[in-house]
Amino acid sequence: MDHAYYADAMNRSNRRIRQWYQNNLMGVLEDRKEQQAREVDASIALATELLRRYDEPVEKPVKVPLRELAPSKDDSLMKPIEPEVLHLLYGSTEKGAAHRYLTARNKKAPEDKYFFRVTTSWDYGWQQKQSRMRARDVNRGRCAILRDTFYRKNNLAPDPPHYAQPAGGQVSICSEYACNAT
Repeated sequence: MDHAYYADAMNRSNRRIRQWYQNNLMGVLEDRKEQQAREVDASIALATELLRRYDEPVEKPVKVPLRELAPSKDDSLMKPIEPEVLHLLYGSTEKGAAHRYLTARNKKAPEDKYFFRVTTSWDYGWQQKQSRMRARDVNRGRCAILRDTFYRKNNLAPDPPHYAQPAGGQVSICSEYACNAT
């Protein structure tokens, strides 16, 4: 199913509920007040305020004019690629030239390769170099909790002294051969 279908169904349902409130709410509350079923004066005041807000005029949205685009002769999205990086791809006859080219290309930041953000997913890291905070190490975030809580910092330690003595009662050495239970 399409997401737009569900959004439209929810909007229609909300309109239907709002229309019911506008038509029937005050009548129901007045009827309850006459029957003295419960104290509804506060509810009537709230309903009056709600209906007043429903009747307030809504400002019409302001239309934003479209931006004028100036045509240019060079309408490429990417900045020119450096000749030494291009030479890795076209000037090599060895196997793996494409991999070396892509590795060299990947070392540059997106704002150094493109004139502007091509997709909205690039908003996240665009111009990250100008950020005051350094980016965190990704692997440290995943492993720090395990390292700090699960693993020991030292080797096994000997048992503490209070483990050597029994908790209470008499100390006796008894085995199945020494103790005769009759």
